[in-house]
Amino acid sequence: MPFVQRVLEPKFLSRTSLRDENGKPRVTDEELQAVTNCTLSNALRQLASLVLLAEDIFSELTSQLEGITERSKCARTKIEFIHELVEKYDPKIVPV
Repeated sequence: MPFVQRVLEPKFLSRTSLRDENGKPRVTDEELQAVTNCTLSNALRQLASLVLLAEDIFSELTSQLEGITERSKCARTKIEFIHELVEKYDPKIVPV
């Protein structure tokens, strides 16, 4: 089972109580707009963090795939060399 390399958890964007214990609105309209702006900016911040994490994942994946490509080229070279040896082999020449 693979080990965890990255953990991505959403955080609370804005946690404010809009009403007090008596039921009266705690936030006026201007403050509500400020809370909305804060929530949107925190959402953008979380999305930016997600983009950075995705970029890290894709760069790591790219480097791993480049390594696989190099190993595949090496294996192909060896296979072509063996293929040439087999093509040159003439069983009539070998004494029994």
